Amino acid sequence: MCAEERKLLGAEERKLLGSRRAADADAALASVMNGLTEPFMIPYVLALGATPFQAGLLSSCRNLVLAGVQLLSPGLVRRVGSRRSLVLWTVALQAALWLPLALAQPIFGAGAVVAVIVGYTLGSASAMLGGPAWSSLVADYTPAGERGRQFGRRARLAGIAATVAGLAAGGALELNRGNAVTGFAVLCASACLARLASFGAITRFHDRGHVEEPHARFSFLQFLRAAPRSNFARFTLCMSANSLATHVAAPFFAVYLLERAGYSYAEYTLVMLGGSLTGMCVGPWWGKLGDRVGNQAVLRWTTVGVALLPALWIVFDHPAWMLGANVAGAFLWGGLSLSATNFLYDAVTPAKRHACVAYFNVLNGLGVSAGALAGGWIVAWAGSDGMAPFYAVFALSAALRLVSAWGFRRFVHEVRQVDRIELRRLMGERLIGALGLAPGERRFERRGPQRRARAPLGVHATDASKSRAAESPAEGGEKRAVNM
Repeated sequence: MCAEERKLLGAEERKLLGSRRAADADAALASVMNGLTEPFMIPYVLALGATPFQAGLLSSCRNLVLAGVQLLSPGLVRRVGSRRSLVLWTVALQAALWLPLALAQPIFGAGAVVAVIVGYTLGSASAMLGGPAWSSLVADYTPAGERGRQFGRRARLAGIAATVAGLAAGGALELNRGNAVTGFAVLCASACLARLASFGAITRFHDRGHVEEPHARFSFLQFLRAAPRSNFARFTLCMSANSLATHVAAPFFAVYLLERAGYSYAEYTLVMLGGSLTGMCVGPWWGKLGDRVGNQAVLRWTTVGVALLPALWIVFDHPAWMLGANVAGAFLWGGLSLSATNFLYDAVTPAKRHACVAYFNVLNGLGVSAGALAGGWIVAWAGSDGMAPFYAVFALSAALRLVSAWGFRRFVHEVRQVDRIELRRLMGERLIGALGLAPGERRFERRGPQRRARAPLGVHATDASKSRAAESPAEGGEKRAVNM
């Protein structure tokens, strides 16, 4: 390699390093925005006078729109010609929409609940429209062999930011306990500032440009038709079923705690922060585990674990119990979300990554919306008094989660070669080792012939079996964990 080539290579590496740092900053700032608002939007509309059914609409309508806009994303990238430009426009629009949300009551009066639902939906849709482009961009910045470690570190950074923001949000609500709407207005205005800072971080992203590859293009209908033979399409359908099952209950958790269990905003914030702190700590651990045993193995066990969570909510409603349940949920959802993101990037080639991310998000959003609509209908049908409506959606959510977990174990397979280790034994030994009672992990390892997964849609036949060391650079964005 000549001196000029080394110089060019060094410049490219510096651009990638700078982009990775900018992506970390963006993830942290976006988590500040989410930490200030996401756990508190349902309490916000409740403070404005929303019914439990309207609280469910905040989730269902929003996610239905989010699913639809994903189909527009691949075409917009082709028209704009720059992934970074599309992301910047969508992020700027989301930042601007936080201001009318902050002033919903004085501007819209009796229509404030509807205004918040519409405004929050539009802001989220704007961000989601640029989501696949963002994921495709950051996938260029880190080699696949470092994905678990990098994602875990980024998840921990985002967790710290979300935790600090959530603590500040809870404090603001307590200080404005006599006028909760003012406290929520402060949160929305602060979210606007955080998103503007995130916009500044994204301007430092390096975009190599969008190269159109007609042979790599495929429609959403073709993607669905490939499900019988595509491992990735089956993975997407199973994860969407899990999202449907989860959101039968998730939108009503805040309503249950605040209006039925009688939690104060301080108690509610403490329960939520317990999950954030746990998610912050476990990200790197799950990332390393997924790198070693495979993301499919982690998903196989965490999908079963999260199915048991709604049953815990039925047993007791004491804040200490709910705090423990949310900590357990954050631990399991941390592994599920991180491994699902990594599995997605393992399973698709760079040329088809943008479309596959968009189609994954479409189906996932449809599942979220359908689950929230079903849960809202059940709560409305069962009546608004007492605990029975909530117990019904919690029990149904648990049953549906078990069905989706079974589907995942039955139809989804690992797409890369990994050490064949029983996850139960490895996790047990790691916990024992952490207590200083046993040495290393190697004695539980069983090496042998690896199962070769069928190449999914968007994956070359050789990509499904080649080792991580030989893969082309790829990385993806973080996925938010819902500890419900």
